[in-house]
Amino acid sequence: MMKIADSRVGVWAAVIFTVCLLLGSFAPVAAADDVLPTPTVVPGQVVSWGGPADMQEVLRPPADLTDVVAVAASDVPGGYTNLALRADGTVVGWGLDRYQEANVPDDLRDVVAIDSGAGFSLALRADGSVAAWGADDSGQIDVPADLGPVTAIAAGGYFGYRGFGVPDVVCGYALALRPDGTVVRWGRDRDGLGCDQLDDRMDPPADLTDVVAISAGSRQALALRADHTVVAWGSGVAAGLDGLPPANWSDIVAISAGSGNSLGLRSDGTVQAYGIWGEAGPPDAAGVAAISASNIDLFLNRDTTISAYPSQAGTLPSDAGYRAVSAGYGYGLAIESADASEPSLPPGTDQPDATLPALGSAVVQPSVDSNPPGTGEAFQYTASRSASADTVHLYLDDQNEAAQVIVGVYADANNEPFTLLGTGHSTTLVNGEWNSVTLNTPVTLEANEHYWLAILSPRGSGVINFRDLPSGSGGLTQISARHDLNARYGLPHQWSSGTKFANAPASAYLS
Repeated sequence: MMKIADSRVGVWAAVIFTVCLLLGSFAPVAAADDVLPTPTVVPGQVVSWGGPADMQEVLRPPADLTDVVAVAASDVPGGYTNLALRADGTVVGWGLDRYQEANVPDDLRDVVAIDSGAGFSLALRADGSVAAWGADDSGQIDVPADLGPVTAIAAGGYFGYRGFGVPDVVCGYALALRPDGTVVRWGRDRDGLGCDQLDDRMDPPADLTDVVAISAGSRQALALRADHTVVAWGSGVAAGLDGLPPANWSDIVAISAGSGNSLGLRSDGTVQAYGIWGEAGPPDAAGVAAISASNIDLFLNRDTTISAYPSQAGTLPSDAGYRAVSAGYGYGLAIESADASEPSLPPGTDQPDATLPALGSAVVQPSVDSNPPGTGEAFQYTASRSASADTVHLYLDDQNEAAQVIVGVYADANNEPFTLLGTGHSTTLVNGEWNSVTLNTPVTLEANEHYWLAILSPRGSGVINFRDLPSGSGGLTQISARHDLNARYGLPHQWSSGTKFANAPASAYLS
């Protein structure tokens, strides 16, 4: 039910982490012929907690799941089935598996996203195609033949009971986000089936556009639009959240729909909620980097700890170092990294690959972010190896308006950009391409250490449009405190923090 944060938040997704939150403007995702990037998460071990006593052994992850970059737990009451996405693009399933939803197809490869719905599972491949397996009572695994490549998926639904015990019918539905920012739904009631809540109310609104993230709950669906607003629809949408969320649902950067509960994460790290918890939302939910909704909501905090509402004291992991969370019904999954400072290396790589960027992301991410002239933004990355580097490479979107760009590399101090180590300036920019900006002095990087890449369109230069991954993973992000930075003085020698976020990776790297 897409319980990982979908947007500029973080801890994939997506929800994945890790730490995927973000400011700036969104735009429709990748072109249909693009290859979708895999989560840039440090692979880690899957851990689980909670659940009924007779299900805890069933829910226990396989011991060899140590290279996982995304998890998806079943939010359906009685589902108890889970998925894990490995760093090599393969998927592992385990749990109760009543409808073979954990029985992953043998030929499933190149997966970049996963989700678990009512008795069925979804996977998104790098080429934008969708795989579905498990129960098909309501046509939930009948992927439309004309769907075409998509950029995000979400699985939802509920079990129908006419009596007690085993469900009589599996009422599942799926959502997919097209590159043009529109949403497609499949899975609905059939004559006499008993899934009467999967009717036309579950269809996305006809005028729904500019969507950058989707989430499917039991009987309600959410869409996050590029302007940071949320649209809700379905047969189980709480009063007041029908199409237009409450007024305080503004500046939303991630969404999660669960079993009767909907969550929205704001850019300041606070959480909005509607449904079973009421409009006021969970108390004291602040400093949050990623959200996952269920009958017990899970929050991945910016300090890499996990919290829950209502509290799961005594069962919830109490340490730090987590990269992703996914809330099942009455239990939870998380990805735990053995070393939070460990660089993200390709699977099977024992030593740093000299062909990879020393710092940053060389992937052309699918979404557009933008900053007004005079406002700098810094992105935290971990150096993949020790190196001396003197060139920042920045991908500018083809709609970029900035006539010049200033880049910089900052040292890190307590997860804050600190001293400017090197800076560069360019007025020869090419939109829709990588742009190389030479630093005034080479920067010496130490492997596994944090640094910050900063970008600025100086005052009077125009809005800078670059690329990032709103439902991916990355490090922390900060907007500069000053919004009048100019070409004469450039980026400040000593960074002064404005708004802080957890953000997906920007298409920027140092070499």
